[in-house]
Amino acid sequence: MKFIVCLVIFLITLFNGMLASHIRGGYIRVVSGNGSLTYKFEVIGFTDTGSSVGFGGGELDFGDGTIISLEGGDATHETILLGNETSLTKYTISHTYQAPGAYTVRVKEFFRNASVINMENSVETPFFVSTQVIVDPFFGANSTPELGVFPAVFSRAGSRFFSAVGSKDEQGDSLVYSLAVPLRDFAEEVYSYRWPNDISFYAGENRGETPVLKLDKLSGQLTWDTPELAGEFGMAYKVIEYRKVDGEVHKLSETTVDLQIINVESDMLPPNIDFDYQVVSNGRIDFIVGYETLAADSLEWSFYSSGLLNWDGADINGHQLTDTIAGGAGFNGFVALPQSAAKPIYFVLAARSLNRLNPFKTVKSFAVNPTGEEYVINAVGHPKEAVILRTYPNPVAGTMTIQFPELNEVKVQEIELINAAGQSILKTGIPINGNLATLNTEDLPGGIYLLRTSLGQQIYYSRFIKE
Repeated sequence: MKFIVCLVIFLITLFNGMLASHIRGGYIRVVSGNGSLTYKFEVIGFTDTGSSVGFGGGELDFGDGTIISLEGGDATHETILLGNETSLTKYTISHTYQAPGAYTVRVKEFFRNASVINMENSVETPFFVSTQVIVDPFFGANSTPELGVFPAVFSRAGSRFFSAVGSKDEQGDSLVYSLAVPLRDFAEEVYSYRWPNDISFYAGENRGETPVLKLDKLSGQLTWDTPELAGEFGMAYKVIEYRKVDGEVHKLSETTVDLQIINVESDMLPPNIDFDYQVVSNGRIDFIVGYETLAADSLEWSFYSSGLLNWDGADINGHQLTDTIAGGAGFNGFVALPQSAAKPIYFVLAARSLNRLNPFKTVKSFAVNPTGEEYVINAVGHPKEAVILRTYPNPVAGTMTIQFPELNEVKVQEIELINAAGQSILKTGIPINGNLATLNTEDLPGGIYLLRTSLGQQIYYSRFIKE
């Protein structure tokens, strides 16, 4: 009997471990609906290929009361092997909000992968990420940032580690980065979290200074003095997106990214990257780049700039260079800046050895401000919550009645109609009788429309269907 009980306990433990040991990191990306209230959502998870369990067993909360199961819903998904013992699984689904507003999109799933050193019992700790986004046609099309570097990388134990978590933004909005503690639920941190540079991980090492762990707020450059202790370290960071509209800076989104760094003992060394630059004028930055290995390995490298690249005097009319070199090499060129050079220009340099036994990749990023001054985001505006106007009938075929709040002496109110593609198709003033107005919709094509108006500092919306 005792043997049977022990066997059952063993099998349960083994089964839970098989189900649990898989999630390394991930994030949620919200993709623009071209100014409409329909968005595409990409839930991206990075999993340990040593586990037979895939990503997608959790729930997606759109922040408006709608919650779906990723696997059991209408989301499509794809899985890609990335190497570095990691695979990417992306679930994609569309969702339409009933009104503009600030929404927090969340996903929670069991479990993280086992044996993460700097958190307690990671194998039974939920994985949780979120993205806060402003849904409002007033700001036009907006997609949250897309991750530029996969969040599961190797570091060499006992050395300085360089990587970059910089993201790409389709609309060119300003991005600011900060370190964060991984979460197990909304506003709940993982159990007993310790930062990867906690001195307890460096026991017995002769270190005269506190180990470095920092994330540059503008370039997304991540630097870490790794301990000699090998293993997997979990961490998280936030990407906050800002946009200037009508002279005022607004916070549009805040994305939390969960990632993992695998610290390994190795005789191999990561490649070296050198970068130097000079701001020649407000329309040009000259640069010099060098890549090298300490061994005779060949390198695969890439060089990205948010400005247009000119390489060795030849205009390539693009933003990225890639090549393979033997040993070490360098090149020079310049970047042509956009007309508005008030914001920093971003450079991302990456290199990895083509020696299949060398798992290390070096990524460095830089934010160069052409004005030579510190780039500061302040005076951030906070969009007000949308208030819904009553419109009837809805759906409507002909004349629609709009019920406004108490307007006092207002006799004419300006309204704007936005179609499903996010295009403004009509701006007009309509007469007010008391707090009611009518709008003839007979000439509108059938479809979904958004009616927008403002009273003082408050924005009002109504979503209606034209039959």
